[in-house]
Formats: sequence, C-alpha cells, structure tokens
Amino acid sequence: MSHVRLLNGLDVHYSRVGEGPDVVMIHGVVAHRGIWHLRIAPLLWDRYRVLTYDLRGHGYTTLTETGYTPTELATDLKELLDSLHIEKAYLVGHSFGADIALYFAYLYPERVIKAVLIEPMVPALVRILTHEDFGDGEFFVKILTKMGVPIPEERRFDGKYLLKAASQMPTKWGPLRNMPRHKKTSEGMLELVTSTSITRDMLDIGDLTLQQIPTIQTPIHLIFDSSSALYRKSYSYLRSHLPNVTQSVLNASSDELAHLSPLEEPEIIAHEILKAFAEASPISQAPS
Repeated sequence: MSHVRLLNGLDVHYSRVGEGPDVVMIHGVVAHRGIWHLRIAPLLWDRYRVLTYDLRGHGYTTLTETGYTPTELATDLKELLDSLHIEKAYLVGHSFGADIALYFAYLYPERVIKAVLIEPMVPALVRILTHEDFGDGEFFVKILTKMGVPIPEERRFDGKYLLKAASQMPTKWGPLRNMPRHKKTSEGMLELVTSTSITRDMLDIGDLTLQQIPTIQTPIHLIFDSSSALYRKSYSYLRSHLPNVTQSVLNASSDELAHLSPLEEPEIIAHEILKAFAEASPISQAPS
C-alpha cells in the first residue's frame, strides 16, 4: 500500500499492481479499495496495471467534513492520476464508484479509454424515481437483513440510519468471512456517515443533468443485475441515452445480494470487465 499527497491536501492511499494498460477501480460508499483485491484485481493484473484507491473519507484516505459530491470525487481522481502520471486509463466503478466514473468521463473524457459501470445510480436519475421503482421500499433493508443487521420498522426509510447500519455489518467475504468488522473500520465508517456531508453530497447533481448524459461520448459498458429492482430505471435510462454504450445483464441467484455482484460473483464480473476492455479499439489500448 502506498499513499500520495494531492495538490488539494488530500492524503490518498492506493495500491498499484500488474503490467499493461492502466485500469482504475473505484469502490462505493462505506467500502474501500480492498473489495477489488479479494478476487477481481488478481484476475486482471496479469494483463493490466491495476490502480485501486480509497475514496476521500474511506479506508486510510483523509476524512474531510465536506467534498463528497460526484464532481468533487471525480476531481480527486484527476489529481490522483496527475500525481501518478497516468494520462489515460480504463475505469471500473461499482455503485457510487460507478457514478464517480461516469462524472469523470463527462468532465475529463480525454483521460478515459472506456468506463465499466457496475450498477450506477446517477444523482440526476434519483429525481425521476417513482414509488414503483422502489418496490416495497425495502431494497436496502433486505440487503442489510440478509447480512445479519435487522432494521426496525420505523427506520427503513431513514437513509442515514441505513448507512450507519451498513457500517456495522459483519464481514461476509474473504478470509475473515463471518467475522465482526475490525473496530477501526467500523468506527471510520460511522464517523464518515455521521460527521461529514456525504449523505447529502452523494445526491448532488452538479453539471451532469439528464440533458447532459447524451453528450458523453466516452465508450461506456453497463453491468446490472436483473433482480436489482431499484437500479432498473437507471440501467434503462443510461442504456437508452448514452450514445456509445454496451451492456451486460446478470441474474443473481436467490441467496445472493444482487447489487453486491463484485463481491458475490467476482469471477463473472472480472470476465465481463475483460470482455468490455477487449471490445475497445486496439489503438486506444496502447499504454500511454
């Protein structure tokens, strides 16, 4: 693990392994770069140079009171790539990390070869969701309950409470499976949710409005699961409005957590990522 001080003062912790064209992997909220190293990164690094990093306020990267909008986190990523002298890269993002990847492709298209977005929920799309899109309103509640964190009835629509509960989930994947989270990890996640602006910032639309989505010319590959009800409209909208898009639709089994496919089905996700990269033009795959 290495770290670098960005021009904005942020101390970002990252890992960089492998040889070949650069791939940057972006995790979601209350996660960290380790989710990629359980299985997916090792399946890529014999063909690509893989960069994983902890987002602002996550893992070992500096926690700040503000600065968690997709636009600001995309700017953090640009500064990180500048610091590491990476001119152009493939991007892979999961959940909120996929949002950041899309914002980066919108703001800095010259820096992206292709972006793979795993279940994004772009802030502009949140405004057009209906009650039907939320189903019975218990999408995240069901995930947390399945992970062993029961949610009181009166709290199932409390976003901040649900994020707090997520920070207390036991470890479900990797060598520490079914073990309690490390105290420092749980405390760090709890501090992120309770003492920063992240729950408000992550819904900030910024300049990437619905009207601007069709202007993104960067090649985008979408990965969604058919049983991710809350993300169905996001998939449908992006597939219809992005001008240079391909897609893969997965089908999680009944005992899997659909939205967490990078952890539940890492081999399948790695296969889809590699397939998407292979579809990029040979010229664009050349290392910068």
